[in-house]
Amino acid sequence: MPSEADYRLPRTVVPSHYELALTPDLARATFGGHVVIDVEVLEPGSEVVLTPAELTLHSCVLSNDGGRRIEATTETDEDAERTTLSLASTLDPGPWKLEISFDGILNDDLRGFYRSIYTDPDGNEKTIATTQFEATDARRAFPCWDEPDLKATFGVTLVVDDGLTTISNGAEIGRDPAGDGKVAVRFADTMKMSTYLVAFIVGEFDVTDAVDVDGIPLRIVFPPGKGHLTDFALDVAAHSLRYYADYYDIPYPGGKMDKIAIPDFAMGAMENLGAVTYRETALLVDVHKATQNEMMRVAEVIAHEIAHMWFGDLVTMKWWNGIWLNEAFATFASMKCIDAYRPDWKVWLTFSGDRVHSMETDAISATRPIEFPVASPEEANAMFDSLTYEKGASILRMLEQYLGEEAFRLGVSNYLRDNAYGNTDGEDLWSALERASGEPVMEIMDTWIFQGGFPRLKVEGEPGAYTLTQEQFRYLGDGDQRWKLPVLLRSSEGGRRLLLSDASATIDAGDDLVVNAGGDGFYRVAYSPELRTGIRSRLPSLTGEERYATVSDAWADVLKGGADAADYLTLVGELGGESEVDVWQRILGGLGELDRVASPDVRPALQEFVRDLVSAKADEMGWTPAEVEDDRSRKLRGVLLAALGNLGDDPVTQRRARLVHEEARSGEGTVDAEVADAALSIVAANGDIDDFERFLAISGESETPQEVVKYLRAAAMVPGRAGSEKLFQMVLDGDIRRQDSFWVIAIMLGHRENGPRVWELIKENWDDLFDQIPPTTGRRILDLLPNRSEPETAKDIEAWLADHPIKGGERYADQQIELMKVRVGLREREATRLRDALA
Repeated sequence: MPSEADYRLPRTVVPSHYELALTPDLARATFGGHVVIDVEVLEPGSEVVLTPAELTLHSCVLSNDGGRRIEATTETDEDAERTTLSLASTLDPGPWKLEISFDGILNDDLRGFYRSIYTDPDGNEKTIATTQFEATDARRAFPCWDEPDLKATFGVTLVVDDGLTTISNGAEIGRDPAGDGKVAVRFADTMKMSTYLVAFIVGEFDVTDAVDVDGIPLRIVFPPGKGHLTDFALDVAAHSLRYYADYYDIPYPGGKMDKIAIPDFAMGAMENLGAVTYRETALLVDVHKATQNEMMRVAEVIAHEIAHMWFGDLVTMKWWNGIWLNEAFATFASMKCIDAYRPDWKVWLTFSGDRVHSMETDAISATRPIEFPVASPEEANAMFDSLTYEKGASILRMLEQYLGEEAFRLGVSNYLRDNAYGNTDGEDLWSALERASGEPVMEIMDTWIFQGGFPRLKVEGEPGAYTLTQEQFRYLGDGDQRWKLPVLLRSSEGGRRLLLSDASATIDAGDDLVVNAGGDGFYRVAYSPELRTGIRSRLPSLTGEERYATVSDAWADVLKGGADAADYLTLVGELGGESEVDVWQRILGGLGELDRVASPDVRPALQEFVRDLVSAKADEMGWTPAEVEDDRSRKLRGVLLAALGNLGDDPVTQRRARLVHEEARSGEGTVDAEVADAALSIVAANGDIDDFERFLAISGESETPQEVVKYLRAAAMVPGRAGSEKLFQMVLDGDIRRQDSFWVIAIMLGHRENGPRVWELIKENWDDLFDQIPPTTGRRILDLLPNRSEPETAKDIEAWLADHPIKGGERYADQQIELMKVRVGLREREATRLRDALA
């Protein structure tokens, strides 16, 4: 097994400043470069080791103020992505300059310095060059010490064709003729930061006028013709900059803020200081046509990336094992920021779904600790998963609610002040939170960060003497781990906190006890039968988060095999009047899983159950919003209509949905965005090859990023072999953008009808398929793998992946296979047993 030491650079020579000049050739997809790096030699030596990758180095010279000039020869270890500069004489300790000329390629892998192509409003193809360096791909753009703790300042000059838009981290400070129709664009030096945060973007873009946000110029940079999609992003970004400066009590550390919409982008966005890059769907949006999910997606991603300007950019982890804290905190902070921006959206209730998503992975033996040793670049990239983002953010939210919001905020602010421009470990934050709160934060967090999994809290007893017992919750088998568990409780006798360090504790509370009060705990709750009856009778008096947790805990017990599906149906059958859309989504999520495993003769009865459950609320809301109606009510209408038409297989709803869809496409009348979205999903799920072809055509012609994606997704959801085979071939032929290839395959693989055939296509075209998917997202074709719960198909998938590992995705494959086995077990238990439950 490789160790961290195998990939860490020696600390005998360290950089302090890079003066970088690049000349990209967009037509040839190449670039030339020259860099002068100020370094400090800490120990005498005749070697310098750094990390260029996929670069050709032409000359390497070291010089100092004493007049010494030493030329170096180079030797590259391509597997380790290291180059050793060998010198004919010894370097004396002190300051030196390292000067390197080099060439590279603008690759198509959506990492490093890469190219992207878009079509302008006149139908002309345009090429841009852009960057994505996290985790370890700055080395593909310029020779550097590409490790997060080797921070430096960066001066960037881009030599480009005159007329092209050029963006980097700093503000533009100079633009001089460079001959042959080119200009040299110089940018202000950055603050001291890590290499993975450097960015440069070149191409034909339009730029909004700058908005002054308390002295910080804010702009949106976008492909031509999309300026009408930028207003919402400007508003959210301005709010976020002000919110975080106040929350952290530290001014924004950059000199300007540009947000750039990139046509091809592997991730959602990237927190480059002052030059944040985004998928178009995460930045540009038509507020008049967007659903609440689409609006919230844009708002949350913008807030997430701006949170990083302090937590990640100003203060950075020492090594990639600590990347979870960067991403977890930005996820947590973005929820707080958007909750302040739009309290009516109830983002913490919506976040319940993200928490549960991470609990899925964390309830299996193949989970991992939030923090674990990282050695290779592939292992660093594999850290970007639901445990890093969603579990990490959930743990921080649970801790914040236990410590108190102001104590937590004060600890974070002190941590950032004490470590500005430096690198830290998680212990530095825990220490700051301990000082601010007086609580044993280090002891608590060690049990959550360095071991995987989570507990279930069993609640037994009676008023005045309840016993709480923690046990590890797993879907398959048992575990014996224990946590220092922060528990919030509520009853008629008041609220209280409890830090459960032992296996069990006895508490005094009233007869209306609620464990996990507020619903923010990262644990499940199992009440005794008598107490469970009481909780369920009081569901209307619980908060939305608490009702969500109650339904989620019940469904998790069904997946584990601790309860029959009949118990779940009894619970949700009483919730037809539920008013919170997120609780409905959790209810329908469990019913959807039962639908996937139900035998053909049982499905009609389950569909009837869904129709009976949903119809009253759906009829009450109708197909048309009230004149004054909040976003969440509009979203609920869409969710209920989609449930009736798809999960309920209601023919009346299906016919109406097709008419509504045609009306929405025609532009006649005004169809609410949520209703239009529901109608599209119903038409797609019950569509044919003609619908498939029409969806593809609409996706290709659409002018808004969200519409491009939703119609491509609709095409992937149409049942039928012909459509799925054509779409699969389009991925192989490169007719689907590389940024979208993984999720298109994932949706088709998870499809009830098309999935088994798509799995055969994946096997037949394994190598060619992965040639069309960026290396950082290859593993995510398995996102919906647990849907393949047919026993023989599941066995075949497990055997194939054992022999054909996905580079960097081995752990994720193990996790998805185990979750698939959980669903195989659900099918074996409930496929026919549901008949009696539904009867």
